[in-house]
Amino acid sequence: MVTIEQYRRICAKWTGDPEEFSWLVEHGDIVGFSQRAIADEFEFAPSTVSRWAAGEALPHKRIQKLVIGGLEKKARRLENAAANATTLPGKTHSHEPS
Repeated sequence: MVTIEQYRRICAKWTGDPEEFSWLVEHGDIVGFSQRAIADEFEFAPSTVSRWAAGEALPHKRIQKLVIGGLEKKARRLENAAANATTLPGKTHSHEPS
């Protein structure tokens, strides 16, 4: 299983590899960015994004960079939210035995 942090790193290191692009689009749900959401965000038909995910088609490199940037941004937001999350009142997490 890929973590949000690992996914973000893959996005950040993306160098234009088409197979990696397809994988990132296919697994955008890791960061809550479904193929439908990608289609809506970038104004493409869901069937087009589905073909990207399957490796059957690719958008222009400029569009690929925008999509990967959006996926990375979403992953970064989730990472930051998790890092800044607070515990519920009255709940403490201690690693020391009771």
